[in-house]
Amino acid sequence: MRFFTRNIVFINRVIIGMSIFITLGTLVLTAQFFKKQQEVEASKIKILEELRHEEKKRIKIWADAVSQIASLEPGQSLDPCVLEILKSNKSIPAIWLGSNKELKAYRNIDSLEVKLKNKIEKFEKNKLESLELINLKQSLDSIQTTLNLKFQTDSFLMLQIYSMKDSIPIEVQSAIKDKDGNIVMDKSGKPITETTIDYVYYNDSYVIKEVDRLYEDSKDFTESLQYYPVIILLVTSSIFLVAYLAFDFSQKSQKNKLWAGIAKETAHQIGTPLSSLMGWVEYLKNKNIKIETINEIEKDTNRLQQIADRFSKIGSAPVLKSVNIIPVLDKTMDYVKKRASKNIKFSFEFDEYEKDLKINLSSELFSWVIENLLKNSIDSLQSSGFIKVRLKNKHNGRYIIDVIDNGKGISSYDFKKIFDPGYTSKKRGWGLGLSLCQRIISEYHQGKIFVLKSTSFKETIIRIILKQ
Repeated sequence: MRFFTRNIVFINRVIIGMSIFITLGTLVLTAQFFKKQQEVEASKIKILEELRHEEKKRIKIWADAVSQIASLEPGQSLDPCVLEILKSNKSIPAIWLGSNKELKAYRNIDSLEVKLKNKIEKFEKNKLESLELINLKQSLDSIQTTLNLKFQTDSFLMLQIYSMKDSIPIEVQSAIKDKDGNIVMDKSGKPITETTIDYVYYNDSYVIKEVDRLYEDSKDFTESLQYYPVIILLVTSSIFLVAYLAFDFSQKSQKNKLWAGIAKETAHQIGTPLSSLMGWVEYLKNKNIKIETINEIEKDTNRLQQIADRFSKIGSAPVLKSVNIIPVLDKTMDYVKKRASKNIKFSFEFDEYEKDLKINLSSELFSWVIENLLKNSIDSLQSSGFIKVRLKNKHNGRYIIDVIDNGKGISSYDFKKIFDPGYTSKKRGWGLGLSLCQRIISEYHQGKIFVLKSTSFKETIIRIILKQ
């Protein structure tokens, strides 16, 4: 535990560094992954398009074979190559419709039918006769019978046609028949033929559909991965934030301990000679010395006692009491006014009905804040000008105390910096006055102190907001 306490700054820096490294590494790797994934997806799309292009060629050849077989004259033999082409289509769903939209043939409509045909073909190639082969053939017959029955209904046929992706027109030459169904002959005894346009409707093969499905699944998975970098970034950012807050807390804790130690030591160092001085004041009262001189010395010792009390309270949590704020502000202004140039005009503004206003305060510390602000205003004015303290009620349980002057002002860039320990614009300043003010107001009184606005040699307002 002592190791962590002593090395808290180093540990926090290591954690912050690791968090930044992990975050940047994750983002870089994720960017590379998605770049590679996009290339893979583009390749998949290209392959799918090539497969579709090849299938389109195959189905056109198959449609030409259908046209040839449909255009056979009576007694004419079929070319074996055409028959092989017709048999070669084992995966592309196709429907052949006549010129009057009547169903002439279909192929590979049911995916289960296609799978059973492929299995049966494998068995037959290996010349394996088994009970499983018999069962497969029976299942295939059952599916084909069911399909035949379904295709007898127009609704099922139209549903299948609508599901098809494209169609190919084919020319079919067929003999003209009379009303009795007999073929009409010409004078030479040859059948009279006519040319009609049939259509072969087709869709992607089941192979392409499966590849397409796998591609869509892969795409969905990749899209879901897009959220992981955000999650990782949030987690690492949370780690970074926790480390930063821990580091900030440790720094503030160290500062608070330093403040408390310095304040207590200062109060102790002042207290030792102060006790002796107070004893000397009592001793001088018994001597024949002018009472005015003794009173002045006593005022200074009381002032030193007040400063010691203030430092003592800075070093420990002060007790807040319900105090009438008007006399506190008035007394502090009166003290500073007596020690300021006569060319500086002081004024105190407040509503008459607020004269008995009570706020929870540590009178000594709050008076120290106002005193510091007034002294800063005097330094800003240098020799002449005005200083105004204004008390306002915001009617929401909060009260505003404005310290206003028309001195040289504060640049907007320094509005927040002036409250940092060590920051000063004075040649001999320590830069502790306003940082003490902020500590007293924000930490001890749970209020706020800030520069509201500043215009050089016109108006500079430092505002304090306190809860009732």
